[in-house]
Amino acid sequence: MNKDYTFLAPLRDEVLKCIKCGLCMAGCPTYGITKDETMVARGRLTLIKAVMEGGIDASDKYERYITSCIGCLTCDINCPSNVKIGEIIFAAKTQLAATNGLNIIEWMASRLVVGLRWPLPLILRFFRLPMKIYDWLPVKSPFDSLIPFVRNNVKRRLPDIGKRPFSSQYPEIIKTTSKRPKGRVAFFPGCVIELSTQDIGRATVSILNKLGYDVVIPEGQYCCGSPLQSLGDVATAKKVARKNIDVFSPLDIEAIIVSCATCGHTLKKEYPVLLGDRANGDYNKVRGFSEKIIDIHEFIVSHHGIPKQVRNDNNQLQANRQRVTFHDPCHLKKGMGVYQHPRDILKSLPQAEFVEMEDADACCGFGGIFSLYYYELAAKIGERKAENIKRSGSIIVATGCPGCKIHIEDSLHRAGYDATVRHTVELLDEVLN
Repeated sequence: MNKDYTFLAPLRDEVLKCIKCGLCMAGCPTYGITKDETMVARGRLTLIKAVMEGGIDASDKYERYITSCIGCLTCDINCPSNVKIGEIIFAAKTQLAATNGLNIIEWMASRLVVGLRWPLPLILRFFRLPMKIYDWLPVKSPFDSLIPFVRNNVKRRLPDIGKRPFSSQYPEIIKTTSKRPKGRVAFFPGCVIELSTQDIGRATVSILNKLGYDVVIPEGQYCCGSPLQSLGDVATAKKVARKNIDVFSPLDIEAIIVSCATCGHTLKKEYPVLLGDRANGDYNKVRGFSEKIIDIHEFIVSHHGIPKQVRNDNNQLQANRQRVTFHDPCHLKKGMGVYQHPRDILKSLPQAEFVEMEDADACCGFGGIFSLYYYELAAKIGERKAENIKRSGSIIVATGCPGCKIHIEDSLHRAGYDATVRHTVELLDEVLN
């Protein structure tokens, strides 16, 4: 590793704040599966400190321990010394990327697809065919060893890909038809909703219109940058952050709505850290942008209470109530502090009988690119989530993150448990007048 430790050096004192108490072990998804001291915050910080002091080399093994952090924020919440663990891990990943460089796939994903915004229809057409072929391939075949994401003779359940980007299906301003318009908000769909789980985006826009808001989906939005930070490509992450801020800042809007927990946490919490140099003249601009970010659950409940337009007089819906539970995305509860709002919404639905599952806020195992690089570990974490859902007896799992939705669907498929995974807004939109 570069001996000047450009990215880690400013956090040296933060690393030294760790008192090795071990409270970070509680709830850590990677440690919970491996029981390996180097797979928990205490161990990872010890390794980082040793590398900074020259005690060990930044070997491939060290890189695996650093990049296998799922980024669930559990250790940040549990740490009694308030060590900025997530910030340190991101800095370590950045140092590794700066020293070793990105591989060709990471470079293309970072610089070409995300950084330069290749035409999304081209990307969609490129990926739809391989994904269909993957679904078609039998697990037991002469080529079974070449098929990725196979575990216990079961292939990964892949998400559907939209025929065209979500934002291209709407005008830039979607006007409300409400007789009592309340104002204008913007919507940041994020990459997963933009390309895959588009029903979440449609439900979000529909609900906001029904509540009396014009919805702006400005052209030129970029990825929030979370995958870039996970890859250690902080330079490109800063570029897309500045571009997103420039796109949204001129808009005359009340709020910027997100229906993806990871996007919300990145835009609201990470951008001020990423671009938070107070000596920079754009600091107030960054803060102004981030302060407008609000999760859709919180916006609905905090600004309006439980919508009165819910059709709770429908006897058929009430007679056929289905048991629903909620999975707390890590970046929603631990990152943005949103916990009670989705539960209040679900409890108000006439078609839902809400039940709390065990360890609802335990990580599902997705972690963005974590589940691509460490799928075996991600699947084992997902097994625990699937088992808790099964024990709750729920046939619908609501959540607030499209990434969690995708991974929980895969986990339930592997567990052989027939339950549907929906975003809360999809369930609400079905009964909102």
